[in-house]
Amino acid sequence: MQNHSDSSLNSTSLTTAYLVSSGLMGLCFMIGVPGNIAVILFILLRFKKDNFTVHLMLNLAAADILCLITLPVWIYSELENIDQVTCKLFTALVYCSAYSSLITVTLLSVYRCLRIRHPQLWSRMSKRRERALLISGWALALLFSCPGVLTQEIVQGKSKMECERILETEARLIVALLESLLGFFLPFTIMLTSYYCLYKTATQGAFRHRHRPTKLVTRIVIVFFIFWAPHQIIKLEDICAAFLGSEPVLSLIGDIAGSLTFINSCVNPFLYAFSSKSLHKLRRDPGKVCL
Repeated sequence: MQNHSDSSLNSTSLTTAYLVSSGLMGLCFMIGVPGNIAVILFILLRFKKDNFTVHLMLNLAAADILCLITLPVWIYSELENIDQVTCKLFTALVYCSAYSSLITVTLLSVYRCLRIRHPQLWSRMSKRRERALLISGWALALLFSCPGVLTQEIVQGKSKMECERILETEARLIVALLESLLGFFLPFTIMLTSYYCLYKTATQGAFRHRHRPTKLVTRIVIVFFIFWAPHQIIKLEDICAAFLGSEPVLSLIGDIAGSLTFINSCVNPFLYAFSSKSLHKLRRDPGKVCL
């Protein structure tokens, strides 16, 4: 009787977790894809294309779109079987685009800091080197996504074939550590360092009146942390479980925490475009440091 009760409770928890995560992913798809497309059209139609900030924003919107268009597949995979090719392809797409988005946001923070604190240094950067920097960002994203893609396989679940991560305990620990380091702690540390330097500069001397950039980048860091921290808590718990040789206890809410990261791709258009009056300054004077 107790086993039947536990089984029913577990089934109910799984159903609730699926409904919540699927609802969040569906909402992200419906809002995020049109929002990021609108950002791309807005920038292409109204801004000059020779500014690195514009290139980064276009890159960010493109990465977010690629990430968000995988959502219907993940929702479908919870209900029906998907094959090995689909599993690998969309795993590669979501990992690569998510890492590209993180790298682009990190580049934006570093670029913004360097343009304010060391404008002469960045002014020496040629257009060819800027393009090389953008391409390198995608190359890094592809490299960082390899562990996730290589460990994702089609396995037999309770009622259907599922696209799941297959790892031994030691490998699970290594992959989880790599993903936490490259996908959260390293970019977040770089962002915090860049924004701290920017904040110090913005409150000194001739920059004291420029409070809007400081407020905007503060919102960016906070939003990034809010939507990625729950996923990283699950990752850290997975690391501890792998280290201790036990099963993770938070796996039921892992899908919900993972779906929260997609919300970051939805709000990026509003943070970087629609909510920023600084873009209008960028449109009038591309030479000024905005955002």
